[in-house]
Formats: sequence, C-alpha cells, structure tokens
Amino acid sequence: MPNKPTSWFNRLFLNNKATIYLLNILLGLLVIWIASKLTWILEPVGQFLAIVAPPIIVAGVLYYLLVPLVNLLESHWHVNRSLTIGVLFIVLVILISLGMRRFIPAVQQQISSFASAAPQYWRELTKIVTNIADEQHWPDFIDMNQIGKDLTAFFGGKSGNLVDGTFSQLGSILSTVGNVVITIATAPFLLFFMLKDGSNFPKYIAKLLPERYQATLLDLLNEISTKVGQYIQGQLTVAFFVSIIFMIGYSVIGLRFALVLGLLAGPLNLIPYLGSTLAMIPALILGALTSLQMFIAVIIVFFIEWLLETQVISPLVMGSNMAMHPVTIAIVLLTAGKLFGLVGVILGIPGYAVLKIIISRLFNWYRKRSSWYHPHTDDEA
Repeated sequence: MPNKPTSWFNRLFLNNKATIYLLNILLGLLVIWIASKLTWILEPVGQFLAIVAPPIIVAGVLYYLLVPLVNLLESHWHVNRSLTIGVLFIVLVILISLGMRRFIPAVQQQISSFASAAPQYWRELTKIVTNIADEQHWPDFIDMNQIGKDLTAFFGGKSGNLVDGTFSQLGSILSTVGNVVITIATAPFLLFFMLKDGSNFPKYIAKLLPERYQATLLDLLNEISTKVGQYIQGQLTVAFFVSIIFMIGYSVIGLRFALVLGLLAGPLNLIPYLGSTLAMIPALILGALTSLQMFIAVIIVFFIEWLLETQVISPLVMGSNMAMHPVTIAIVLLTAGKLFGLVGVILGIPGYAVLKIIISRLFNWYRKRSSWYHPHTDDEA
C-alpha cells in the first residue's frame, strides 16, 4: 500500500524537530511563569530553610575541612572513627578556648581603638579629598566640597538618628540572635553525624530511585561532593594563609590595627579576584593617612602577599581544581551577586560547578538517546 503523502502541517509542526524543541522550551517557560505566580506556597519552605540552612552550611564546611583527617586516621592508623571524631572535637574546643583567651582580647582591643580613631581618620580623609577637589577643575555639576560635607555629616554624627529605629527593629535583632544561637548549638551535632556517616549519605539518597538509576546518581553525587570539598578546602586554606601573611606583614611594617586588617583579608579573599583588592583598600587608606613611607610599605606587603598567593599557595593548594575561564567567573559573580548578594558572590563559583556537573550529565544522557545526534539511516531501519 503506497504511503500517503504528508500534509504541510505535519511537515512543519508534527514531524519537525525544531518545532518540537521550541514547543518544549515554551512549555518549560510556562511552567516557570506559573511557579513565579505561586511563590506564596514556597514561603513556609523559605522560612524553614532560613532556620535549617545556616547550621547545615556551617557543619558542611567544617565537614569538608575535617573529613580528610578523620579518613586518614581511620584508614592508615586504624583508629575507631567515633573515637577519632570525639578526640578531634576536644582538640578543637581547646584550641578555640586558647584563641579566645590569647588572640581574641588583642583583636578586641584593636577594634575598640579603631572605633575610637575612625572619626578622626574620616575627617582627615575628607580634608584630603576636599583639598584635591579645590585644586582640580571638576565639572560644575560635581560639587566635591558638598559631597565631602555630606559624607562627614553622615558618618561623623548625623548617622546617630539611625538609633531611633532600634526599638522597631528589636524583633529582627532577637530573631538574628536566635538563629545564631541555634546554629552554634546544632552545628556540632550535625558535624558529628556527618563525619561519622557522611560517606553513606549518597547511598541513602540513591536508594530512593529505581535500581537501574542508583549507580548513575551515586556517581553524580560523589563527583559533586568531591568538587565542592576540593573547593571549600582549597579556598579556606588559601584564605587562612592570606590572613597570616597580611597580619605578619602589617605587624612588621608597624601599621596600626594589623590584626584586624589581616583578619578582614581572609574572609574577603573568598571573593574571587576582588577579595584581595577589597582587603587592600582600608590598609592603603590607613597607610596614606599615616605617612608616605607607610603607604609604600603597605604596597610592598600587598605585592609580597600577591606573589606568595598566586605563585606558591594557590598552585599547591588549589591546583587545577575548579579551573574556570576568567570571563566565566566574572559572569557568575555578577549574576550570583545580583540575585543573592554577598552570599551569592561567595557561593556562586561552587554553585556554578554543581550545576555544570548536573547539566553535563543530563546533556550526555540526552545525546546518547536522542535521534538528533544519532539519526537512523535507511540501512539501520
């Protein structure tokens, strides 16, 4: 029986791959649009995550830092895992206690001194900016003198009116304190069970799927865990050494508030590319307000730190892990920062790596099963 000729509607729509893909995309966008109109359903979920997520994140970060040591002691020295974790917790408590007794008071003293000296430094900085503005020919619509006066008034005294809103924000403050207390109280328990049974979590999750998909999901979860662990371990190790280098460098040149500025440099270094620059700005300002020699010394310290970080520490610690093109990193930082603020800037890179792994696996699975990449020929038929 001869084949019935297909109509133009069948050729352009029903039997056209491009049209089918476009329809699938439109259906996906429609689902996203409908979900955006039903955000009120997700509000309880968001409130739940706001309480649960912080201790889980803290415990997860500590897990990736400590699990290599626990695995090493268990595999090479055959030490009981629970005993190893217990001893490790005791050692951490002792180190934290010593740090609070020896290191924290010195940092607290420098913070208090900085808070007392900040208005004077701000007046000096404003005076310098005003003098530069008087010597330069700025456009008429840029009144640097007025800008300096406004900033001085805001930071020097008028900002005190913000205190009037303290009582109205008391509920928010108490909520924040409550979340901090919950995080501190629950994170150690979560960390203990993560260290004890963390390697079995992917297996528990994989068992939720049919047996034929379990091996694939287990492999995916292990790859994600490995990548995230390498990134967290590398970034925090580099940030730790950056803080140490800056604290030592600033102390050697005699810069005031060396401990505070060094501690600030570590967390800021978690922001790719921008972190070290942001950490250098307050030190440069403080050095410039002290003397020209101190300003040059701060630049030298930053240059030494940059050499040690880029040529020694990062290659040894990070290696080729999470190697990404600078343009990709810039796009990820801009997008994540716009969507999630500072948290997005810090977590954008590992989040992108996880999404990349998932999408790559799905795409490879699709390629193997799609006739778009493996069309059937007449001979195969």
